Amino acid sequence: MNHSFEPFWAFSGNRDRIAREYFYSLANLCAYFQLSVPQTDLPFPQNIYDTWEVVAKQVSAIDPNFHCQILQDKRKKAVLSVIKTFDLSNCLFYIPVRAYWNWSQTAEKERITELVTVIFAYLHQVVEIPFYAESGTFLDYQYDTLEQWIYEAEDEGNTDEEEKGWRKQQEDTIYEMRRAGGHIMPVIKNPAWLTRMEEIVLNYHHRDKHELEWELLAIEFLQLYRQYPNRSISDGIHPDLVYPYEEERIRVEEYTHFYWSDRDCFQDELMEMINCSFQERPVQDEPTAVHFFDTLPDPQKVDFDFETRLFGLIERLRDLLDQYDHEKYHGTV
Repeated sequence: MNHSFEPFWAFSGNRDRIAREYFYSLANLCAYFQLSVPQTDLPFPQNIYDTWEVVAKQVSAIDPNFHCQILQDKRKKAVLSVIKTFDLSNCLFYIPVRAYWNWSQTAEKERITELVTVIFAYLHQVVEIPFYAESGTFLDYQYDTLEQWIYEAEDEGNTDEEEKGWRKQQEDTIYEMRRAGGHIMPVIKNPAWLTRMEEIVLNYHHRDKHELEWELLAIEFLQLYRQYPNRSISDGIHPDLVYPYEEERIRVEEYTHFYWSDRDCFQDELMEMINCSFQERPVQDEPTAVHFFDTLPDPQKVDFDFETRLFGLIERLRDLLDQYDHEKYHGTV
């Protein structure tokens, strides 16, 4: 998007210009979607709202992720547009770091540690995925709440040995998670890793099937970075265009995150807390693509290329990390 567009619901300015721009874009949209141009005898501006209401329903029937709106900016006063949303189906894109932390503590894991470090650096610095140890982030708050619950339970003075053992495991997990986060965060924030990303990825040569998976994944992350060197995950989010008046919404910095582990002793409680928080919010901020029908859309343009590749790669990264996020792989920290 080269311009900042806003919804058009109150007209101002030259009526003839507004009507001309709108009905020209209406004709383009109907031609593109092979719809009949709706007819109306209503005066201005009711003729605009009446025809917009007809085509908006027809476009939504084609795909429920299509939102038909009239937008305006400094150059155009009323352009019929279709806003496409990338359906994330309420998924969480959380990246566990415990396996990476354990590798970083082991000398013979230096190659895989470096490879994952440059991937993490790209996702944190460029894509702008938050890290759980950063103060004020969504998961920092969730972990703080869990920690508070632990110490409140201790204050109750429960003497059951099994319960005390469980609390000790939780305390140890919190300690390890905090210590690891304090070490990992400055590493993946270091811009030097981004300058070395190409070198490290291209010099990583697999020795077995498992390493081949990592090599291919890293190459695809590198290709994405090369093609979209400055693209963050929030660049495609435009909450002002889709459900702009809904304040209770799941934001991108909440459903994308680095976090400690998918399989630690807090996983059930953590997911329950997140689900309780999200179920009260009717809207999720999802990537959008806007087609302005002042001209016909370019048929060669691919919507959501960055997002499709990114979210797919994050899921593969998570799955690979999960394979080694298990107690039997944990060394002494």
